[in-house]
Amino acid sequence: MEKTTPHGKQTKQFTRDDVARMLVITLDQVLEAVHVQQIVEGIAVLPAGEDVYFVDIVMRDLTIKSTWGLSVTIPPQEVTHERDK
Repeated sequence: MEKTTPHGKQTKQFTRDDVARMLVITLDQVLEAVHVQQIVEGIAVLPAGEDVYFVDIVMRDLTIKSTWGLSVTIPPQEVTHERDK
């Protein structure tokens, strides 16, 4: 979803589904690159404040058949003003 800021610039707003999808794809690629045999069992993306997301991921280790969790907090994007450059 596109959103116009007070300064007239367009910003990209992601849905919870978008964030979950991006995290699963990235996490799978990282785990594959380091040769870890894990699969994503479940993922939850929850709002944790204005423009902040809390992501809880459940992974399954295929070699020892156990599960473990990973939690990530995504902070809001830092805004850089033209005068700060």
